[in-house]
Amino acid sequence: MRHVEIQGILVSAVLATMSSALVFAQSARSTPSSDGLELLTRVARKYADAKSYYVESVEERSSTGQYSHEWQKTVLTAAESPGGRYYYEGQSSTGSTLRAGNGKTVWTYRMNEHRYTVKPQAAEGSSKSNMIAMSESAMLQAEALRKELSALGKSLKSADRLADAILKVGGHKVVCKVVRFQSSDQKRPSPRYLFDKTIWIDKNHDTILKIVEHAHTYMMVPGGVDLPLQEETTTTFTNTDLDGPVRDDLFKFVPPPDAKLIEGFPDPAKFIGSTMTGEQVPSLKLISADESTVTLDSFRGKPVLIDFWATWCAPCVTSLPKIAQIYQETKGKGLIVISVDSDEEAKTATDFLTKKGYTWPNFHDDGGIEELIGSSGIPRAMLIDGGGKILYDGRDEDELRNEIAKLGPEYASLRSNPSQAPCRTSN
Repeated sequence: MRHVEIQGILVSAVLATMSSALVFAQSARSTPSSDGLELLTRVARKYADAKSYYVESVEERSSTGQYSHEWQKTVLTAAESPGGRYYYEGQSSTGSTLRAGNGKTVWTYRMNEHRYTVKPQAAEGSSKSNMIAMSESAMLQAEALRKELSALGKSLKSADRLADAILKVGGHKVVCKVVRFQSSDQKRPSPRYLFDKTIWIDKNHDTILKIVEHAHTYMMVPGGVDLPLQEETTTTFTNTDLDGPVRDDLFKFVPPPDAKLIEGFPDPAKFIGSTMTGEQVPSLKLISADESTVTLDSFRGKPVLIDFWATWCAPCVTSLPKIAQIYQETKGKGLIVISVDSDEEAKTATDFLTKKGYTWPNFHDDGGIEELIGSSGIPRAMLIDGGGKILYDGRDEDELRNEIAKLGPEYASLRSNPSQAPCRTSN
């Protein structure tokens, strides 16, 4: 017992030390030149404007709580070239997957399962699941890598430019520009996520070589209890080439001898149940792009369909046409269709919807909505009746349509047609 007690004290001391260091970093800002934001914006633009690119990165993340310590490693490879050609590969503890497209055909290969699919590239977007499979999460990180680097500085109001430094890369010394910013530098800081991030940038090429982030956040455990969590993430970019030639064979997948071709991977949404179906919806405050507020209670008396989404969530973007179809089919019948985004800035989501021609009202979640309805991932559709009861909470389009059809005879046409029996493959 004495050993356990001492161990607990030591872990608590480590957490206290890490937390104090982060708080100190938040309050005692360095005072070199403050042109870091301008530099980040310029570098981000270089990634955004590249006609072709090839990037490899290694992320190492450690999380320390009072009773836990975890370490994870994720290896990403991402490349794109004109003609709709791309290659995304992600390897992590949750699974390893690659997806390659040559402009006509797209291959998806799950390495741990030794199975792959082959589909026309034009149809790939419509065939994606509304929910991310764990085995593909790292691969989707690779797919979002360029977009993430292109957005550096977008959510910031300031950043510090530190003194240049020498960084060892592949045994060579590289002179780097260094930028540092903190959660207080954000346009919309979150009190639940305090961080300090430093970025090393190759002085000659304006490409990112290393990112180190120290953060203090919380982990939710059963019972709704939040436990403090300290995280340290180091991302090293081992190979970056912007606007250089990318070898053609990268965009065509040659299956290993033990790989098996299948028609499609199971939809993970089929295995996840609803979270609030049957409950009374909380009183939600909806914030529009112009920062005006509408309460969900103001729609009382009419059924409401809410689509929770974000522009950075690929399955969310894929599911928007399905929401648009429901919106068109229910026009004039009384169903209120709205969406709630989880983007950093409300304008990002509204501009995206406008560009795509989606005209339903969109509102922004600054974190308050998630606190009331919980976080079960996105995309997420919630159907609420006129009395505020949640009739459906999930991600399956067929089930959603069937619940809408039950609202009344005017919605009967939305009932989903029985699906054909799925193809089965032997292992």
